[in-house]
Amino acid sequence: KESMLAKLYIDVLGLPKNGPEASKLLNYRAPTTSQGEAGDFAGMAYFVLKKRCASQGNLSIKEVNDFLDSVAINNASKQKDQVKKSLLHLITQSSALEQKWLIRMILKDMKLGVSKETVLQVFHPDAAELYNVNTDLKKVCQQLHNPSVSLSEVSIELFSAFKPMLAAVANIRNIEKQMGNSPFYLETKLDGERIQLHKDGDVYKYFSRNAFEYTQQFGGSPLEGSLTPYIHNVFKSNVVNCILDGEM
Repeated sequence: KESMLAKLYIDVLGLPKNGPEASKLLNYRAPTTSQGEAGDFAGMAYFVLKKRCASQGNLSIKEVNDFLDSVAINNASKQKDQVKKSLLHLITQSSALEQKWLIRMILKDMKLGVSKETVLQVFHPDAAELYNVNTDLKKVCQQLHNPSVSLSEVSIELFSAFKPMLAAVANIRNIEKQMGNSPFYLETKLDGERIQLHKDGDVYKYFSRNAFEYTQQFGGSPLEGSLTPYIHNVFKSNVVNCILDGEM
């Protein structure tokens, strides 16, 4: 991502490709004399942009959100010209400092020194627990907007992605004791993509462990996709809705 953004900024700003500023963007990991810049692409971009951008931006939050949506959609559809157009608009309408933080949002690395759990805990004592169940920040904010009201029960909902339980490495010498010295089964761990399947009648949805949706690939109904048509009739007739969690 950093390399792609560097090339876009070099192109949009008209920087000489062999010039020092283009080199700084492309080689942002190289050690510098300035503390905190090496390895921080957004910080290096700020250094290049601060002489070229307005000191005060005039974009609204909605315009920034529309910009981020546009970059994501056009990048996914490989429309590089549209991404460049959005970036040019951003450069002319925002300050270097604002772009520094927008770049960090695009790269999904805010470098704040705090985890999302810390932020959620400040918002509401139950926020982290609810977010781990539904991975939907909007729902967390709506349900827990009042910090004095606790969440009595966190439940998993159909068609709402949740954080699955992850396996931990165990000491093989302690397994029998941990299993209460009772008979137990072992199975080969298959390596693949952790996927959860949500089914309600003929409607299917698939989510990854990080709540990314894969329904389009695997099929939202028995008539489409690479998997759903083959498993739909495998379910027993009395299974109307369910959630399956496993490895794809």
